Amino acid sequence: MQKNCIILASGNGSNALNLIGKFYGRKNNGSSSINIVAVVSNVPNAPVVEKVRKNEPELPVFVIPFTHLSERDRFERELDDIIGKYNIDFIILAGFMRILSKEFVSKFSRKIINIHPSLLPAFKGRDSIKRAYGYGVKYTGVTVHYVTPEVDSGEIICQEVVKIEDNDDIDSLEAKVHSIEHKIYPIALKSIIGDVVYKS
Repeated sequence: MQKNCIILASGNGSNALNLIGKFYGRKNNGSSSINIVAVVSNVPNAPVVEKVRKNEPELPVFVIPFTHLSERDRFERELDDIIGKYNIDFIILAGFMRILSKEFVSKFSRKIINIHPSLLPAFKGRDSIKRAYGYGVKYTGVTVHYVTPEVDSGEIICQEVVKIEDNDDIDSLEAKVHSIEHKIYPIALKSIIGDVVYKS
């Protein structure tokens, strides 16, 4: 049985578009157990909104402003309504840059998945790639994990290492990290529902 998934995104949308390309129902023709059925952005002018609407005009895209803490309750109420309407099984965060409330996260325990550009628990929070590069570590990476009320602290689903070479600059490192994100996020999601066993 297919699992209906909704994507939350705030920015450029590279991870969101990668997942849509693999799991949007019209494309996978039932070949995957994952089915992307809607996208929600908290940023009205985020590039991801225009890109999804242009590339997949039949895929529902919802914009619910949430840039200040005072807007979180409204965002979560409307998101909850969408989740119910589309019978959502999993909530996938793809560059979603807001913190959901403890109550919302607890309600959907082990149903919210996030990808983070570091080897958690190292470099939690924002600007993880830049901080890893600036700190001078030799290895960083990507982590897919369940979302819990404590930021970037949920159970790890999978990780993959990215080596920082001597000739890397921040741009080349970011490109390598994003490439790994696009590789492992779909595999990690399929591993959750038993389609595959993740191997790094």
